[in-house]
Amino acid sequence: MSQAEQRSFSFDPVANHYDATRGYPQEVSRKLAEALDQTVGGDAQTRFLEVGVGTGRIAIPLAALGCQYTGIDISEKMLGRLCGKLLTDDWQEWSLPWGSLPDEDKARKLEVWRFTRPEKRASLRLLIADMTEMPFHNASFDVVVAVHVFHLVPVWQQALREVLRVLRPGGMLLRVIDQDWDAPWQPGLRDIRSQWHQIVEELGGSTKYPGATDEEVTDWLEQEGLKSEQWPVISWQQSVTPRAIFEEIAQRIWTRPRLVPDNIFSASIERLRKWVDEHYGAALDEASLQERRILISKTSV
Repeated sequence: MSQAEQRSFSFDPVANHYDATRGYPQEVSRKLAEALDQTVGGDAQTRFLEVGVGTGRIAIPLAALGCQYTGIDISEKMLGRLCGKLLTDDWQEWSLPWGSLPDEDKARKLEVWRFTRPEKRASLRLLIADMTEMPFHNASFDVVVAVHVFHLVPVWQQALREVLRVLRPGGMLLRVIDQDWDAPWQPGLRDIRSQWHQIVEELGGSTKYPGATDEEVTDWLEQEGLKSEQWPVISWQQSVTPRAIFEEIAQRIWTRPRLVPDNIFSASIERLRKWVDEHYGAALDEASLQERRILISKTSV
């Protein structure tokens, strides 16, 4: 397997509009952060690591509650947006070379961004790194947070081994499962996505993620002797139109469209556009309320 195939999926191409299309409402982010914090039962000394931290939709509200938080991502642009948000949200940046802290592997030459909020006794450390080869020593963290990410990692088993390596004995892996893409949409709206999947397959392509489903991750952990428990933590409604669903696909805002080769993707959009026009017609901009739901899966090690 080539190095490119081993690396996790980068969100550099969509960094500029990631928050607008994938960000959570402020109240949802707050409630989710509180749910994660309550699950851990930690304090200012609790060491969190988030793999695939992105623009900080979980990291910022959770770290602000007061803890030692580290976030890694392979997308420099996503981390750049996260750093910009921190600087406008009362976080203070401070400089300390990589390798200065006990858990940092000095053999790796990495750029690191460090932030603090003294009044909250909170710290946030950010760096570019792949979750399949993390630059931390064994047993460095109390909690690893993974937000809907293992489906994007071709060698997801290696990523999980790394997660278990950097967790201390008695620590926990918390997976945040956003059911947006595969949520039970109203039949007509859900059919747009289903129709596109079908068209791509008919053209000889695939919309399958390169990594693991949540069920596959749970099964793998169970084979390692680790049990997971899962429960819903928050749900809310959002307004959506058939046109918006089509545009999300056509503009490659979501992940699956970017997995399809350009020639097949272009042909699929031409066919999908005709199908949507025929199926919806004047109802293309009629809005419906759709349910979104977030689950937490906890695995103690």
